[in-house]
Amino acid sequence: MALEPNLRNRAWLLGLLWHAKQAGVSPIEKGQVHALVFLANGLAPIYEDAGVDARVIKHPRGPFYPDAQWDLDRMVGQGLLHISQVRLTEDDVHQRWWFDARYAVTHRGAALFAECRKVPLLERSYRFLVELTAAFASLTQDARERAPLQDVIYSTPNRGERAALVFENLDDNYAALTADAFAEIAGPNLRLHPRERVHLYLAFLAETASAHRRDGPEAAP
Repeated sequence: MALEPNLRNRAWLLGLLWHAKQAGVSPIEKGQVHALVFLANGLAPIYEDAGVDARVIKHPRGPFYPDAQWDLDRMVGQGLLHISQVRLTEDDVHQRWWFDARYAVTHRGAALFAECRKVPLLERSYRFLVELTAAFASLTQDARERAPLQDVIYSTPNRGERAALVFENLDDNYAALTADAFAEIAGPNLRLHPRERVHLYLAFLAETASAHRRDGPEAAP
């Protein structure tokens, strides 16, 4: 069964939130949804899969995908997602208002997801998203906020705010390359499953974020 790209992306996003709920991260903050979308886009090649967009604008608040946000809002309108804790905050630095909220899959959304699971095109994506959301859920709340900013794509040197980060080619996908490098470090006698590489990569990001917090300006007395 073929899916029109926009419908496939929406079904993929619904699966992401459903698996996040199963992992205990629900309702999930808007920023964490976009962080997961970004991490998934980078790590999908480990499962020989494709995310939804192999590029991102380096936003000061972290990864943000306008198309994914449109899909989230569309699914709220369709009754597939429940939105809560809606709030507007003003960004004093950039003089802009920012919309925040939390999202959770509704009973109607869960029923639709059950049908989506039957689509062969989405099987591999959903297997991958199970592991990604489980790895994300294993992090502390603070690490979930900070770790995506340490992603090796997002933290590419000399790429400031609003820069376009493109990783469509595997040679430019430093996230997948770094996760694959764990297998090389493990040596020829230990084969790392894709699941293990995903978990190791997120643990690596969390540890990097923790080190930056200890050594950065916030650590100063």
